Amino acid sequence: MRVYPSVFLNARWAVRDTVLPRGGGPDGQSPCFVPKGQKVLIGINANQRRVDIWGLDADVFRPERWADENLRPGLAYTPFSTGPRICLGQQVALTTAGYTLVRLLQACPDIENRDPRPYKEMVKVISDSANGVLVGRRQ
Repeated sequence: MRVYPSVFLNARWAVRDTVLPRGGGPDGQSPCFVPKGQKVLIGINANQRRVDIWGLDADVFRPERWADENLRPGLAYTPFSTGPRICLGQQVALTTAGYTLVRLLQACPDIENRDPRPYKEMVKVISDSANGVLVGRRQ
């Protein structure tokens, strides 16, 4: 969900004039005025790969990074968005994914990757594997 979020980009429209604390100026560190009605794009994929938050290996799948007590991703990790418009299906998606993975591994404890190619992302409305999913049981 962090390295390969299913939704890579989100959009919101400002409901009133506001000023974001950062994002303006040549270095992106100055305040940024956002007028009412302005569309604001949120790069979920880019946010979840920021080296200033995740480290130099930000685009590497390394689950043990979550055990780091100093890791405070805050809003850098929002695969389901956040706030009043958070994804309504978040709990259903997480529960379904967890259940499906557990049942798959229970039924096929010796599952293996049969695709010699590295993972290649295909971005459409949502992200997907460009190669499909080639798996099988070990003989």
